[in-house]
Amino acid sequence: MTERKRRPAGITVIGSGTAAAPVDQVSISLGVEVVRAAPGEAFTAAAGTATRVLSILADGGVSSRSVRTSDLTLGPKTEYQNGRQLLLGYQAGQRLSVLLEGLHRIERLLTDVATLGGEGVRIDGVTLTAGHPQEAMAAAREAAFADAAEKAQQLATLAGRALGEVQWIDERPSGGGPRPMMAMRSAAAEAMPVATGDTQLTTEITVHWLFA
Repeated sequence: MTERKRRPAGITVIGSGTAAAPVDQVSISLGVEVVRAAPGEAFTAAAGTATRVLSILADGGVSSRSVRTSDLTLGPKTEYQNGRQLLLGYQAGQRLSVLLEGLHRIERLLTDVATLGGEGVRIDGVTLTAGHPQEAMAAAREAAFADAAEKAQQLATLAGRALGEVQWIDERPSGGGPRPMMAMRSAAAEAMPVATGDTQLTTEITVHWLFA
């Protein structure tokens, strides 16, 4: 009896909701990696490629404040053969992080980097996100609360009880990702097409109702 009295009167339910937000922000990770016999040669070659990549970004309308060097390396490149470590040369590289607001010319920009960037250029990743997800997140919360309320009402009815007021709510946002191939942006025939689907934002809320 004492244990029953200590239990909170009511019902606790978890509801989930999802809403789509349009993609309007692009994060690009670019890399440069060059190997030469001497460290100075590798460093100079990598610097030349990095300079060309930065020039391509600038010509594509990317602000210098949107580009950041996230890593710069120089060191020996080795390989194990027959249990022995062999020196293959020296490897120099740089990694660039690019953040773009809007999707204007993204296909052309990536294609120019890949075809004109020079030796050792890499595109390590492209991430499409919603830069301003507040409206979609609010819609996801509404859907999550409606889901929780529907479940709570059904369970209360099955128990022969009536729902009272809400006592507390706890929110646990979940990560969302782009839905691939939802919309294909037009691109020139020689450019790499980019699918810019909506980003799905999901949240879970836990709601406790008292019984009336």
